[in-house]
Amino acid sequence: MKNISIVSLLIASSFSGLVQAGAVEDLSAILNNRAGSSSEDRRSDVKGPLGVKLGCKGDTLEANVSITGVSGKLEGDTAVMSVTYGGKYYRQGWDVPCQKVSSNLGGLEERSVSGTYSFRVTGKAFQKPTITWGQGSNFGEVGDPGHDSNVFAIRAVQNAIASAF
Repeated sequence: MKNISIVSLLIASSFSGLVQAGAVEDLSAILNNRAGSSSEDRRSDVKGPLGVKLGCKGDTLEANVSITGVSGKLEGDTAVMSVTYGGKYYRQGWDVPCQKVSSNLGGLEERSVSGTYSFRVTGKAFQKPTITWGQGSNFGEVGDPGHDSNVFAIRAVQNAIASAF
């Protein structure tokens, strides 16, 4: 049902300036406060000299975010959108025998994540809306866009957005 209403909003928006504002407002209402998460398990098995598994070693990574603001405009049948988000990122270290490394030993990295993410949603009659992923900017605690905290936060934002469709 959500797919049909968003497509209808995007199609109807091309007929009137008043409806255009309404379509973006409706999409904004659907996205605002939506939550998303992203995780990855980077642990690998550690084996002894005879190939017997001794445990694991590596990291697990996770980001949980919430969309805190939405803005956008319509360009034809495409909504050009921007969301702001905030949340947390965690990297947990693991070592043999597959136990969490204590935070006292640097085993837990916790970061606040925030920023802006832009994307586009194109709607055509009788088709599922197409999301064209964009890019993040204005990163919070860690300014490097390639840092795992920002990479996982963006994935979490994308999951939050995709869950609306």
